[in-house]
Amino acid sequence: MVVVEGFFDCLKVHQSGIRSVVALMGAVLYRSPERALTDRFREAVLMLDGDATGRKASQTIKNQLRRHCAIRGVELPAGVQPDQLSAETIREILGGDLA
Repeated sequence: MVVVEGFFDCLKVHQSGIRSVVALMGAVLYRSPERALTDRFREAVLMLDGDATGRKASQTIKNQLRRHCAIRGVELPAGVQPDQLSAETIREILGGDLA
């Protein structure tokens, strides 16, 4: 499961061929969505925005999820959001095993 911040990020990642993607609709993972994710997926990949808020949220969410599932983070370049990337770049960053 790829976790992004917003719905445009979610759409872009999904359109790039990654089928399991969800948007937080912000930079916080609340308890109810956390349980939904960890009940259904063994691994989460955080692909949050490349700004200070996204980077801080990524660390916080990694700490939240690491006791429930495998977790890895993708650090985007400064100021870049997933919806600004090409489909090819998204697939390259995430790797072919998520498609």
